[in-house]
Amino acid sequence: MGSAGLIPVSWHDAHEAWGATQFQRRFERLTRRGMREEDYQVWLALRVVGEAVTRIGSAEPAAIRDYVLSEAFEIAAFKGQKLTFRPWNGQLRQPVLLTDRHVTVSVSPQDGYLHQISPLDTLGRDRPETACRAFGG
Repeated sequence: MGSAGLIPVSWHDAHEAWGATQFQRRFERLTRRGMREEDYQVWLALRVVGEAVTRIGSAEPAAIRDYVLSEAFEIAAFKGQKLTFRPWNGQLRQPVLLTDRHVTVSVSPQDGYLHQISPLDTLGRDRPETACRAFGG
């Protein structure tokens, strides 16, 4: 990404902000290795389902889907802001870590990008820019 060779990732084992260091150290104690993107993504998926089931008191798939796509749902995930889902296409709104393979250089969205719903909607295609309505929102 760009001339500096930054790599956009969902997770990197050098990420240290917002409690990520403690989270990664717990993972390392359990697995004896650093956390990879796929590890984080699995943890996040399980956390989303667990949070939804806990909040709504139901494990019914349709109820979980409705809740996570609603404005009531948000989840903390060591990225500095709440994660939510786009109700029209089901995409997870989450910051993107920019790394040079050794450190987290930056976290996008960059400061100054404004949006009427969520700054995270400045990443990727927003509702008016897509015909996707797979989730009915």
